Amino acid sequence: MKILLVHNRYQQKGGEDSVVESEQKLLAENGMDVELLETNNDRIVGIKGKLDAALSAFYSRSGVDMVRRAIERTRPDVMHVHNWFPTLSPGIFWASKEMKVPVVHTLHNYRLLCAKASFYRDGQVCEDCIGTRFRTSGIVHGCYRGSRSGTAVATAGMLFHWRRGTWHKAVDKFIALSEFAKKKLVEGGLPEEKIIVKANCLDYDPGMRSGDGGYFLYIGRLTEEKGVPTLLQCWKNGPELPLLRVAGAGPLEEEVMEASKALRNLEWLGSRSGTEVLDLMGKAKALICPSVWYEGMPRVVIEAMAVGTPVIASDIGTYPEMITPGKNGMLFEAGQASAMHACLQEFIGYGDHFRWREQARNEFLACYSPEVNLRSLQAIYEQATG
Repeated sequence: MKILLVHNRYQQKGGEDSVVESEQKLLAENGMDVELLETNNDRIVGIKGKLDAALSAFYSRSGVDMVRRAIERTRPDVMHVHNWFPTLSPGIFWASKEMKVPVVHTLHNYRLLCAKASFYRDGQVCEDCIGTRFRTSGIVHGCYRGSRSGTAVATAGMLFHWRRGTWHKAVDKFIALSEFAKKKLVEGGLPEEKIIVKANCLDYDPGMRSGDGGYFLYIGRLTEEKGVPTLLQCWKNGPELPLLRVAGAGPLEEEVMEASKALRNLEWLGSRSGTEVLDLMGKAKALICPSVWYEGMPRVVIEAMAVGTPVIASDIGTYPEMITPGKNGMLFEAGQASAMHACLQEFIGYGDHFRWREQARNEFLACYSPEVNLRSLQAIYEQATG
């Protein structure tokens, strides 16, 4: 089977980019003929760049021509789109339909329903635009890159494609990363019968690790929506807690650095390589994911389970599907430092966590292993091609 993967890479590499790399490698190593058509966001600079990007929500001639040429050259059985925004535009779905190539579209975020793509604004979850006709709330708040004009243009382009029927007629199958995401997408108007739930995965198995480091671990972007303020407050209020090691970079670097200087049980490691991340995870007591927004499906959680490390996360979005309290991790109320502290104390109280590590590892093998993902992708492609 020939697969054309299509993806607009982000200016700062994120989880979506890693997923595309993993799935391309997984398919190629298992006999699929795979080609990646990749563009980037590098031209989005300044006000003009933002408006040009917003306009591509309507149509991008260069993006559509690029996809047409790729289809003519590769003659794929399926075109699998990950991210089309902003350089390619929804016009690529109609181009593929006209050329009689089935389309699968992985929805890594909520861009079809939210100008910010995240359902997060002003420090809290926001679903104001779900089910509304004109999505004026997003425009008023300038949810696309802080620009009201850019948001108005991007929203108009998105609504144009809803009216045109792009998502109902030009896409054969959507992939949602979780049942939670599927529910939100259906609430927003996508046809339920076209949405298949398939989790993210790894294209390799790093193997079980020891978990003997004696510390808790946070890995990820240092941002508000990732729950970093809640994490720092928890450790400020918990001098008796074990060492917390924080690996990552982002807007809240300075706050994390200052906390690491003030608290004896907090250490900031800065950015780390993929190999170093797995080593840190493998030795940690548990990975902490304190997000206060609807995460897609964080690869760090999957990596943690792969090495047998339990995950302690906020009870929001996809996390309750991935984590079974008392089995492969624990959950606490999102945004509440006191709830996180109580949850950590309860976890520490269990003492021996070897059983937890085994169950985290088993969850990876059952739901997120390369073999599971390959079978799921093949089944989805078969459904799309009929």
